[in-house]
Amino acid sequence: MAHLKNRLIGSVVVLAMLAVVGCNQNVPGDGNGGDGGDDLAPKIPPQSTFVIELEDFEDANSNGDVGTNGMVDVGTNGAIERGNWLYAGGTTFVWNVILTVNLVVPVAAFVESFNHQPTLGADGIWRWQYDFRVFSINHSAELQGQINGATIDWNMFLTKEGEYTDYNWFSGQSNILGTSGTWSLNRDPSNPSPFIQIEWNHDEETGENDIRYTNVIPDSDDNGGYIFYGVNNETPYNAFYEIYRAAQDATTEMEWNRETKEGRVKDPAHYGDDEYRCWDDALIDTECPEDGA
Repeated sequence: MAHLKNRLIGSVVVLAMLAVVGCNQNVPGDGNGGDGGDDLAPKIPPQSTFVIELEDFEDANSNGDVGTNGMVDVGTNGAIERGNWLYAGGTTFVWNVILTVNLVVPVAAFVESFNHQPTLGADGIWRWQYDFRVFSINHSAELQGQINGATIDWNMFLTKEGEYTDYNWFSGQSNILGTSGTWSLNRDPSNPSPFIQIEWNHDEETGENDIRYTNVIPDSDDNGGYIFYGVNNETPYNAFYEIYRAAQDATTEMEWNRETKEGRVKDPAHYGDDEYRCWDDALIDTECPEDGA
């Protein structure tokens, strides 16, 4: 658990940096709702199509380690039962830490793209060209978007001086309405092989969206494993994760309310049955409602 705690702290630092990079998503003329003359440019899919949110669980395991009895040691304040919420958060962070460590550069490049204006080439391809920094290291990016009928094809080429040039780190396709699409991400330039496949849906009108990351690493024991995240307008829970661990053939499902923080988790491999375990608005273990809500 101490090892997991260190990894969680690292992921929070990375995500905080990305939040600063991406604070401005809507600039004039960038094809994303601005009025600077590039309104014919394809609209870059929103950040929710590329980056999974984890803020509701980012404090998991910050107050102590979880023992075999599910109790959290908080020192002089005694023990508080937060085993269910902590277990749920721990399973999401394992995925998210892996993603942020391996994909910090392409994610930062994508987030930064919203701050720049595209130009249209004679080949019919729109190009967003810009520099950005990751951990104080300079990088260059060229995001390409090409409209092909009812779809838009995307490619991100990244350069780090002295190490790699125009590496096609990820590609994707979205429909012209921007309501669904896919991304295909490779591993880093030293190992240019398939890494993660992303499928996403986005409803601007209702605010509902979902995103699924699937492990596509060739010959990996976890090939086919995935994390599926979404937000909706259902009650009492309006957000969910589903995590499939292919190597163990095990699935964790969790739902929670983004406002009250109440939620529940189900994991037959961990708990030994197919029942939900719940937590209240203080994240304390509690009995689940009898009606299953």
